[in-house]
Amino acid sequence: MSASERGAPQQRVTAEEILRGSTGFTRLQNAGGMGALFVKSVRHAVVPPYPWWKTAIVDASQMLQRSIVPLVVAASVFVIGFGFFVLGGITVVLGADDREGGAVIIGLLREMAIWVTGMIFAGVAGSAIAADLGARKVREELDALEVLGVDTVRTLVVPKVVAATFAMPILGLVAILGIEIVNFALAPDQFGFSTGVLWASTQGSLGAMDVYGALIRFVIIGAMVGVVGCYKGLTCDAGTEGVGRAVNQTIVITFFGVWMLDAFFNLAYLSLFPDAQVSFKG
Repeated sequence: MSASERGAPQQRVTAEEILRGSTGFTRLQNAGGMGALFVKSVRHAVVPPYPWWKTAIVDASQMLQRSIVPLVVAASVFVIGFGFFVLGGITVVLGADDREGGAVIIGLLREMAIWVTGMIFAGVAGSAIAADLGARKVREELDALEVLGVDTVRTLVVPKVVAATFAMPILGLVAILGIEIVNFALAPDQFGFSTGVLWASTQGSLGAMDVYGALIRFVIIGAMVGVVGCYKGLTCDAGTEGVGRAVNQTIVITFFGVWMLDAFFNLAYLSLFPDAQVSFKG
């Protein structure tokens, strides 16, 4: 070893630097950033003035227009495949094919309508939010707004989060209504019972808490899609590749969030309301 190498100071890597460079720390940091953005968005949304409400209405309208067609198609396919061939087949094997309506409405409110609507909304609205804010960042529009003293959270983030929070329950109700229309149109001829029997089974199995639980999950998923899309758009790397990665990460995170929320919510719901485990009533 030369004298210059012996005399050169050795750089030590601290544990904090190793931790900050790890993937787990980055993910934890992103989760904290999303939580902080959600809190800031709620604060700006409830504190006057409210200059964002017109933009929120326009954004919600665009989200509904872009999501309604793929949602109706996906919901119809799932009710035919899942409702007829899976639940319908099970009820026929059990000799209770007249309970198909109750099985479909329970599976619809607790599982199928939740994650079908959530995934469609995340793929359409969430990706659009991330792409819009990411493109603004690439064009340096966000920096220009900050120089002008414009609060980007109040101006850009709050309208999108509020719009997503209110648009998601509307889409969820559309999905539930569409699936029930398809089921009432096809199930009586498929299983050989009258529409009155189907209605009695559906009404007997439908509970108010199932409806309330579905609406709560729709609201949570809508807010999550809005916050994740905004955060990824605001923090994306420079360039088109960075925007593409932000859109992809938004879809992956929201998909994972929808499935985890659905699983834990159903676990808590069935634990708090054990009578709800009786799915075939009436």
